[in-house]
Amino acid sequence: MKMSSTITCTKVFFYSLLAIFLAAGITGCGGGSSSGPAQAQAPKALIQDYVAKHNTMVDTSLADFYVTNEQPAVAAAVQRTINEKKAEGELENLQNATFDFSNLQIAVVGEKEEYVDDQPTKLLKVSVSGSYLMKQENNSKTIETNETIIFAIVGDSWKVTEKINPWS
Repeated sequence: MKMSSTITCTKVFFYSLLAIFLAAGITGCGGGSSSGPAQAQAPKALIQDYVAKHNTMVDTSLADFYVTNEQPAVAAAVQRTINEKKAEGELENLQNATFDFSNLQIAVVGEKEEYVDDQPTKLLKVSVSGSYLMKQENNSKTIETNETIIFAIVGDSWKVTEKINPWS
């Protein structure tokens, strides 16, 4: 009799443990809101900084906003612009420009995961529209924009890509 009670206790323990795991698994499923998965947020400050640097093309750190394999081409383009603006006497004025983005609208219009270099990579398609004000020492200029920027997550940072576009 002692052996059957040990087997019964073991079965009860096993079934109890199984019930706990099943209950934990069920309650863990769908633990988010009923409205579905949350949409990614556009990295607003990053986008504004990118737009400012991309508009002037006189800050070498613009290349850092891009995925690694696109950085050399961007760095070369920025250097060409720096050389041109220096020759024209406009470099310092552009480097000191400030921006007002209060009329700029930023929205995520697409989100996908694609394999890039054999790694699953999250991509965001961001719409940037409206206008922004570029203020320079002697003048201000309103710039209208309606563009799409695609970001890829690299490590824990969003990076601009002009070559990876799963929406095209």
